[in-house]
Amino acid sequence: MTGESLSKQAVRAAYGWGRPKSWDDALALLEQAAAAGEPEAERQLALVTQASIEQLLTPPPMERLSAVSLIGASRGFAPPGFSEWLIDHAADRLVEASVHTAGEEAVRTARDCAFGPRHRDLIVAVLQERAARITGEPVEHHEPPNAISYDPGQEFSLHVDYVDPRVPQFQLELEHLGQRIATIVTYLNEDFDGAETLFPDAGVKFRGETGDAIAFVNVLRDGSPDYHTRHCGLPPTRGRKWVFSQWIRNKPFPFRPEDLA
Repeated sequence: MTGESLSKQAVRAAYGWGRPKSWDDALALLEQAAAAGEPEAERQLALVTQASIEQLLTPPPMERLSAVSLIGASRGFAPPGFSEWLIDHAADRLVEASVHTAGEEAVRTARDCAFGPRHRDLIVAVLQERAARITGEPVEHHEPPNAISYDPGQEFSLHVDYVDPRVPQFQLELEHLGQRIATIVTYLNEDFDGAETLFPDAGVKFRGETGDAIAFVNVLRDGSPDYHTRHCGLPPTRGRKWVFSQWIRNKPFPFRPEDLA
């Protein structure tokens, strides 16, 4: 870590990568980065000090949306200014995205980018800690979150987020990565029409405002898939929709902290 920027050291402190996890240390390092004039450190510092750190890490309460499945909304899940920050830091890294089912059928037409270790900052760290507190699953179990952009007509058609144990080719994934047990999707903007998140079997159709999130558990109490959590992201009819998606496993998600560099 010799020569590493103060902003990167702040990220390590927030996640506990190669050093003890400490939000106090993370904020102190980011303050030093801002004083030293590191790019965007001052803007980032303003966002993560808009409230006490404990207030910032505590997510808004969940509002139950379905009597069938564990699906809920967290209004204001992303604190003010966080959504704009994420869009700004994703816009130049978007690539064409497609997701395939077991039958190799493409179900998503959009552009996305992952926030892997080297792209993490304290904004992402706060949102992942909020997600951990909502689901009870530690940040170490989180896949790299993705920012996803949908232009008019682009969609994420009907699919499931759990890894189906009935599909033979998924057995290795389940063994090494574990089940994908929960999902949190945060709306980063609201200047579009349509584009609701629809759960046809659970009776939920959700359209969030900027910063609102929909969270859902993909499995039942015994760990088996909740087949009622099939869902889709309907296409915008006007404007561009941005969301921030976090998938959570029941095992630690492997990565190398040195990738942060």
